[in-house]
Amino acid sequence: MHPSLRLASRLKSRHFTRKYLAALLCAGAVLAAGCHRPGNISFSGIAWVTVTDEPGDFASYIVTIDDVTMTRNDGQIFTALATPEIVDFTKLNNVAELWGSAEIPDGTYTSVAITLDYTTAYVTVMVNGQPEVATVVDPTGASMTTITVTLDFDPANLPTITPTYASTSAQRLAIDFNLAASNQVKITAGVPTVVASPYVTAAIQAADTKLIRVRGPLINSSTEVGTYTVAIRPFYDEVNNLGTLTLFNTPTTVYTLNGKAYVGAAGLDAISLLSAGSTMTAGYTTFQPTFNTLNGATAGKFNMVYVVAGSTLEDFYTEGLEGDVIARSGNTLTLLGSTLILNTADTFQYVAANTNVFLGPGTLVTADDTTLSGLSSDSIGVGQHITARGIYGVTAAGIVTLDATGTSSTNTGSVRLQSTQLWGPLVSSAAGGLVMNLQTINDWPVTDYDFAGNGATTAQNPVPASFSVSTVGVPAPAIPSGESAGDPLWVNGIVSPFGSAPPDFDAFAVNSQASIQVAGSPAAAAGIQTCGVGSQVCVPASLQVIWNATPAAIAPFVGFSDAGFSINLTNASYNSGVIRIGPQSIDLKSLPASPQVVPTTLPVTNIFAPRYCVGNPVTSSASTTTTTTAGTSTTSTSTQTTAISVFSSYADFVTKTASSITATNPVLQLQATGVYNQSTNTFTATSIDLVL
Repeated sequence: MHPSLRLASRLKSRHFTRKYLAALLCAGAVLAAGCHRPGNISFSGIAWVTVTDEPGDFASYIVTIDDVTMTRNDGQIFTALATPEIVDFTKLNNVAELWGSAEIPDGTYTSVAITLDYTTAYVTVMVNGQPEVATVVDPTGASMTTITVTLDFDPANLPTITPTYASTSAQRLAIDFNLAASNQVKITAGVPTVVASPYVTAAIQAADTKLIRVRGPLINSSTEVGTYTVAIRPFYDEVNNLGTLTLFNTPTTVYTLNGKAYVGAAGLDAISLLSAGSTMTAGYTTFQPTFNTLNGATAGKFNMVYVVAGSTLEDFYTEGLEGDVIARSGNTLTLLGSTLILNTADTFQYVAANTNVFLGPGTLVTADDTTLSGLSSDSIGVGQHITARGIYGVTAAGIVTLDATGTSSTNTGSVRLQSTQLWGPLVSSAAGGLVMNLQTINDWPVTDYDFAGNGATTAQNPVPASFSVSTVGVPAPAIPSGESAGDPLWVNGIVSPFGSAPPDFDAFAVNSQASIQVAGSPAAAAGIQTCGVGSQVCVPASLQVIWNATPAAIAPFVGFSDAGFSINLTNASYNSGVIRIGPQSIDLKSLPASPQVVPTTLPVTNIFAPRYCVGNPVTSSASTTTTTTAGTSTTSTSTQTTAISVFSSYADFVTKTASSITATNPVLQLQATGVYNQSTNTFTATSIDLVL
């Protein structure tokens, strides 16, 4: 195997719905727990476990999530999920993944423990625009192995499974792995080392509105009710079914099935004709909690925004390669930051070196979450983020290749065009378009890209300093008011077809620093993605602060109260602080004053809840006691772990934090997510993770 590759693999050992109400109550419980007939009480319910992350400075972050256990208020511990899954957390910045539909006993739960296995971790850090493999160590400098993170649920929002008749109670368990708060990156002579202290939080409401990806083989569908049901196979799993789930169609749901696009009921009709068991699906959904007043059961609906299925997603014969096109020569693409998805068990690789994809007239090309038609291999330009399917190979020089030419029945070559984000300052604008000084594409520096061939002529090849963007789509995106030359823009869309520029890019959305943090609205037409803080084209601001271990940071804030706080930039322990909005980075010391951090005024709803967390996930103390009785010595060892405490009330977070910070338990790191208003120098936090 080429030294730039690392295999991330683990073979894990471990009908029709007649009425809409029945589908709603039983959603996600069709096989995992079942629905119960009147007179038969249910003594268990469902935990829909989703996993997402907050981004850090990583090109890949591959670890194994081993299991999730939950502690009930009577002290009993139950395992919710125990099938290990290998996860690249960098793939979960903009979506949440449904890990499984877990059966748990009735009751109220007070805490949860999540076990992460770093034994075969593969972490790469972006160094000078390229992914470099990092050494991962714990805070003592030892190699990371397995660690269990324990956290206490928000006392005001405890997960509760209610005993019911005729239905199954269900709760969402939203797990969030904060990459920025969990790691510190140190680079010496271009070689990165990552000091890891995993910081994981969980709650029954998410602190964002990210779409939830539900992946798995089709079980059945109901065009009458407007649903289809899948066996849940999360991430890249090709073997294990971790429960089932019923997903709900909407009039604007976009389906891309076997290379064809449909909208609404037409898409559900098409999916109902596909083979159950062998057809893989990936539904990108919103979550709508529900409550049955008749029996007190909580449940929920997963409403589909868009669906990718059939050979467009994956098939038995081909492998997948996801990455960013940084160059194209004829029908050969060069990709950077690739993930190779093999079709056996749970096997994938992050490829630090560049890879190649081969195209041909038979290559089937589609675009996620759109109804674009007439696409071909010529539609794939330099700068585009793609997922290709084809025949995997490795050259004698160790270069990973994928033949996506689609030349035979077993080489159903295909390419999915996926939303690509540009960033850079505005140069000028006019009706139907704009010009920007392009700095990054999907956070990769523009210097990584060779745009030769993207232009209709050599003279028309894109120039980053004057990169032209079309804004004539339907609906036509508009530049937010008040933006002028030099102001940064975030632009989402797809690259213009190869050999056709100018324009160089077709925009679906154009945002300013202010609007990108809260961009979007509920779907109004086919192909318009839902959005909120932290999802899709949105890029929430991130406040990241690091303090030195010595001297101990016991007074790192100014005016810490229920009204908010600011960072004490003159504290002797202060190391660094930055506000990031995607690739934009603002050093706290470059601002006129330390920003005021205030809690969000967004209310707690049954979908969203602010998440304020404090604790030390790795602090533990082991004590050994030796007792001698009648000449016999007995030795016992106890270990205590400090849990992370989770709150949706900022005032409760302040109270807990004030009592938790001590000289032996100082503040080490803070990572907050929310909205930064540069004109008022105020950071409104929807979540805060404070590491002690």
